[in-house]
Amino acid sequence: MNGAGLTIVEKILSRVCSQEVRAGDLVFPEAELVTMHDWYAANAGAALKEFGVDQLFDPYRVLISTDHEPVAVSPAAAIRQQRVRNFAKRFAVGHFHDVGRGGLGHVFPVEAGLVKPGMFIAGYDTHVTNFGAVGAYGVAVLTEVTELLALGSVWQTAPETVRIELTGKMAPGVFIRDVAQGLLALLDAEVLDDAVVEFGGAGVAGLDIDARYTLCNTPTEIGARSSIVEPDQLVADYLEQRGAGPVDLLKSDGNARYRRVVTIDLGACEPKISLPPRPENVANVSTVAGLAIDHAYIGSCASGMLSDLRVAADLLRGRKIDPRVRLFVTPASQEIAQAAAREGLIEVFIDAGAVMTQAGCGVCAGGRVGPVAPAEVSIGTGTRNDPGRLGAHDASLYLASPATVAASALTGKITDARCLSEVKP
Repeated sequence: MNGAGLTIVEKILSRVCSQEVRAGDLVFPEAELVTMHDWYAANAGAALKEFGVDQLFDPYRVLISTDHEPVAVSPAAAIRQQRVRNFAKRFAVGHFHDVGRGGLGHVFPVEAGLVKPGMFIAGYDTHVTNFGAVGAYGVAVLTEVTELLALGSVWQTAPETVRIELTGKMAPGVFIRDVAQGLLALLDAEVLDDAVVEFGGAGVAGLDIDARYTLCNTPTEIGARSSIVEPDQLVADYLEQRGAGPVDLLKSDGNARYRRVVTIDLGACEPKISLPPRPENVANVSTVAGLAIDHAYIGSCASGMLSDLRVAADLLRGRKIDPRVRLFVTPASQEIAQAAAREGLIEVFIDAGAVMTQAGCGVCAGGRVGPVAPAEVSIGTGTRNDPGRLGAHDASLYLASPATVAASALTGKITDARCLSEVKP
């Protein structure tokens, strides 16, 4: 190990811990931002009370977003929301984003300039990895977030890194979600187990922030601890427009040590789909084309960004979804919803027969809204497709890109969007 350089994550942990940190080291880093969503925040107060904690380590570093259940659809849901508000008030939480005031907590903090390259962020939910889109290191601590709230940190080992070198650019009709899902089939769980996936290479330059969210979102589904995209000038320019101030564009050293280095040619990628019952059960869309569907969903922290909505709207514009299909569309954030409205995308979705839902997690949040019924077939852009994820346990759930989902909603059966006429590259 002597003489080896440092990876991006090793550099981040070294700064936070004020000492050189290498993969395998046991560290106690203080999180610079702690994120929770509404479902767990509703229980956090009781847990802290049980531990005898009456104040947080640093309330200003805590961010709570009401995103999993932004619309209370029952008296019980309204009570859960009330508990979150009471928690935020009682502990003087520095960043509380109630319904209608942010959206999905894995997206809007970046829009708000709260997340910068090189930051160390910890949170309850596994998709805190989204912050890697701008070069931040996000780690899920699950129920240990209670200790994090009280103490500011929890012990962890510094992770190894798997480097993904992206080259080329995607062909027309192929989208970043296809690439991300394809990676789950290419890299098995043993390779990614508890590692950080670091994306770099010339192919990254052609990817906007929205695409980088998608890349950072999916590897956690097969055991990766986190994901991070090597930040570049695009990130600096994006954050400058959002008042984030100067940023440090960290890069791994040329002689950094990786668990594995894999090269992916974006130009060789094809439209992919995850088959039940796991996200890594990936195949080409053509293998299941023609399967009738009942339910479709576009949204989530994996594919609910503005560029995703644009892709879907391009296919739906001037058309109607199949009469037997119900399509739900959820912008990831309030900002994205506003931009979609300004561009006329919301009108396109409504004209096509889709159901618009409040910015947030949408259907992906356990099917609290727009669930599936027994024996139904769903295709969506959510993060997982395990049995019961969207309601009935015997429903069949497929995951695909916004283009594939929109095309399938139009035809009433799983469809490669390239097979539709007037597909825009």
